Amino acid sequence: MAIRMYEALQLPIMKQTQLLAGKKGLQNWIKWVTIVEVIEDIHRLQDGEFLITTGFGLGENTEKRKEFEKLLSSRKLSGIAIYTGFYLKEIPESFLAIADEFALPFIEIPQDINFSMITKELLVQVVNKQSQTLEYSLRIHQDFTRLVLEQHGFDPITKTLHDILDASIILMAQDDIISSCIKHDFIDINDVKHLYEKQLDNFEMISQPIIANQHTYGHVLIIKEKRLSEELDSIAIEHATTVYAIEFLRRRAIEETHLRLTSDFLDEAVHPIIPDHKDLIERGRKLGVDLSNPQSILFIYFPSVKEENMKENYSQLTEMIQYTMGKSKIPYLMRTKSDSVMVLAEAQTGFNSRELAENLLHQWNAALLHEPIAIGIGKTAASIHELHKRAAESEQAARFSQVLFKPKSIVRYDELGLYPLLIEMKQSGMDLEAYYQKHLETLIDSKGTDLITTLEAYLFFNQSIKKTASELYIHRHTLKYRLDQIQRKTGLDLDDYDNGIKLYLAILAYKLVKHM
Repeated sequence: MAIRMYEALQLPIMKQTQLLAGKKGLQNWIKWVTIVEVIEDIHRLQDGEFLITTGFGLGENTEKRKEFEKLLSSRKLSGIAIYTGFYLKEIPESFLAIADEFALPFIEIPQDINFSMITKELLVQVVNKQSQTLEYSLRIHQDFTRLVLEQHGFDPITKTLHDILDASIILMAQDDIISSCIKHDFIDINDVKHLYEKQLDNFEMISQPIIANQHTYGHVLIIKEKRLSEELDSIAIEHATTVYAIEFLRRRAIEETHLRLTSDFLDEAVHPIIPDHKDLIERGRKLGVDLSNPQSILFIYFPSVKEENMKENYSQLTEMIQYTMGKSKIPYLMRTKSDSVMVLAEAQTGFNSRELAENLLHQWNAALLHEPIAIGIGKTAASIHELHKRAAESEQAARFSQVLFKPKSIVRYDELGLYPLLIEMKQSGMDLEAYYQKHLETLIDSKGTDLITTLEAYLFFNQSIKKTASELYIHRHTLKYRLDQIQRKTGLDLDDYDNGIKLYLAILAYKLVKHM
């Protein structure tokens, strides 16, 4: 809502003035005009003011001159004009040098031009420009508001912005093109990343983020010819990004509603008791999946997320899953809980559940999110009757992935080894704590070196001294010394096969109970 310095100098009243310095600042915006005869406090002047002064006291007062030079270098003013002939016979060279250095247009006004004549013409131009800008802004606002109310999606917003700016518009979210309207032949819509590397001499490229509720949904890329109407362009871009944000919020609200529906439905589908299978299959088809087909279930959770980070990480995880599954085109359902997400995906021909898990893990790690995730994969459910078993398997695989001798980010149920057996034993009523206490009590109570870890590694590597020592980063003599301690404390011969089985099961039971 202003005029530029070069526009002000083109006014008839300014024909008699002379630009002495600061030519590089002719693009500066004049937001207001201020006339001051005695410059007493430079801090009262506002950004973008065009200062007109008689320069009283600047000729003979050294302190006032230094203060004035400080004002010239402050980058506050859009320009400055001094009358010569009243108090200054000529402009000091030091003033002009500073004006050139800081790109501040410095204008000399002859004393026969009246103060009021200059201010009147300048302020009329500023006020007219403000009125035109407000009118333009209102019209743009009405155009974009109509698009929001009509709810036609992103394309009409992009087309409207394209028409207003006469520019190429590309709307992107997570590096995917959501909407575009291209004007220029040099733009390859399939290779947008290389646009940033091109030298576009007569064009400018603007990347404006789309933000709502402190969340960045994407950005709009604008490529347009360089021109002087930047303020009007900025108004149009600002209105467009607001409308884009509203559309993203609307879509997110729809997605959240759909997520609640699918979450409740999937919770019902994996329940051990399903009253009406046909009804469930029919309802599943309405949500986009056919439960009469084989299904794969993935369970994803945060093994060690801090409570204060849970909400943010959880939101990012669900968004990432929606994005990845959407790109894969695989029919899926998602169930959300306080610390985990379950994904049911149709096991179509060629479908690979591990590849899907690896893709999800890659997307998570690529986002540079520091909280690790664990993904469990159950066996494929051949029918709707098996869903509850496969869901339990995927959850066990994820939750017990961290108690394996070598913890993994992705674990299949059949990679849990003997843990499923121990879980069944515990569920059937067996006291696992009493079992491991019977065989490991003396090792648990021992001080210093963790003999249980040593014993687990030794048994895991089939009693190989070389592999165990290498895994534990200790010398073989040190390992043998620890194994002698274990035999002495437990009273069991480690070379005996049955003893090895007992101790290994006891260690797994110990870790399982502690983890649970």
